[in-house]
Amino acid sequence: MRLLPLRSSTAGRLPARPRTRTALTGVLLATSLVAAACGSSGSGGGDKGGSTKADSALLGPAKAATGTPVKIGWVGTGRTQAVDASAEERSAQAVVDYANAHLGGLRGHPIQLVACEDKSVPADAQACGNTFVREKVSAVAGGSPGQADPWIKIVSPAGIPTVLNLVATQVALTTKNVFLLGNPLGPFGTAAAYAREAKLSSAVVLVIDVPAASGPAKALSPIFFANAGSKAKVIAIPPGTADMTPQIQSAQKDKPAQYHVTGDPTFCASAIKAIKALGIKATITALDRCVGSDKGASIPGGFEGVKIMGQANQDPTTAEYKLYSAVIDAYGKGLKINDSYTVSGFQGMLGLIRVVNSVAGTDVTPAAITKAVQTAQPTAYPLGGGATFQCNGKASPVSANICSTTGFVADASKTAELSNFRTIDATGIYKLGAN
Repeated sequence: MRLLPLRSSTAGRLPARPRTRTALTGVLLATSLVAAACGSSGSGGGDKGGSTKADSALLGPAKAATGTPVKIGWVGTGRTQAVDASAEERSAQAVVDYANAHLGGLRGHPIQLVACEDKSVPADAQACGNTFVREKVSAVAGGSPGQADPWIKIVSPAGIPTVLNLVATQVALTTKNVFLLGNPLGPFGTAAAYAREAKLSSAVVLVIDVPAASGPAKALSPIFFANAGSKAKVIAIPPGTADMTPQIQSAQKDKPAQYHVTGDPTFCASAIKAIKALGIKATITALDRCVGSDKGASIPGGFEGVKIMGQANQDPTTAEYKLYSAVIDAYGKGLKINDSYTVSGFQGMLGLIRVVNSVAGTDVTPAAITKAVQTAQPTAYPLGGGATFQCNGKASPVSANICSTTGFVADASKTAELSNFRTIDATGIYKLGAN
């Protein structure tokens, strides 16, 4: 852990939302979100891999924070043998610098980021929680940390609110004063909503067989697709399976209208390659995290024709994306603008700032921040293309901690350049029914 020095820059605004404890099915409570399981190597956001030159005027007029500093904790995975998620923390710091310079910090107070890496190790995550309590942070923010439960169990009893972008563990979904700005169930619900929109009557969900992905897929996909008027069969395939032809051939006996692929870039490439090799004409949908650094070079025909489901609208013509580009250009030296960790860090940190700053007041105690998040009106979701979130406990029937059901669909080119981003209507998709 390190305490980053206070910088006189800018921060973003945060989205807030309250929660009410909602009962979940036992299976859902036992699983964590697929985002962590699928990993990330850069989303296919139709933009340059490196920093982009943006219009600094988009940052707005100078409005430096002048009050006493406020400490905000940040949890990221950092760099491990399996993944390099260090861009997430750097992106969050860029947002802090932006907010301190252009948004008046957090309610007029300069934000001081207390950053900690969980390294995907429970003991390290627990140490982060102890650090946050010791440092007396006013809130903890994060993008998609690999280990959230250990530190949430420490900071929540201490009265410290948590604002995360995309996490869906049992603890995150049910613990008091945890707010989930994005839609952690989007990997399954957005595909179901698309099936309803496109009038696809049946689907096969191909998911990487690791607990954090296959567990939620098996528990939730059939329910969400049924709510969409479709049927879904879930096939979990072990990571590292190079040839998925046998599994696809077996699935094709039911002639599904849709194949939805959920996994890391290598897994997704193998699945899509097998579908295309068999000449199947069904609609293919895939998570944005399926797009790796090779941009589909290993897939015959690449990602051409695949519908990409994402949590960020990376249409470069939208005001949100232009702001994102300007912030990363000005304060995120060396960050890749289309890297999903850069995106997630930006969304998590700016969401917190926006939601708190949207409620009048200057108090930045944990209690005051919690109340602001819970009582805020619908707040613009960072990189949401106009979508909003609200943490009043009513956004999702699955968990009162979830602040939105936002999901996006985009068209992909052969080289995974994404276009035609749009928000998809998920009304009624996330009902779990009586259980």
